[in-house]
Amino acid sequence: MKPDGAWSLLLDVAALGQEPGHVSRKLLDQKVAATSMVGWGGDVAARHVRFVFSNEPVERLALLGDRVRAALGLAG
Repeated sequence: MKPDGAWSLLLDVAALGQEPGHVSRKLLDQKVAATSMVGWGGDVAARHVRFVFSNEPVERLALLGDRVRAALGLAG
């Protein structure tokens, strides 16, 4: 039986000198959906983007690191 819940991860993109809305759009260009947390939980949350992993196959998750690094302009 598959679980009905999901896991999520918050990434502090402000710590990387980036704005969450911009990062969210750049991630979408890489085929990764991540929601800007602006408006969700005050100033601390507003620094983050949120990834939700819901029934994602391992093969797809294995691509996530390279796609996130590409969106953030980080070397892989």
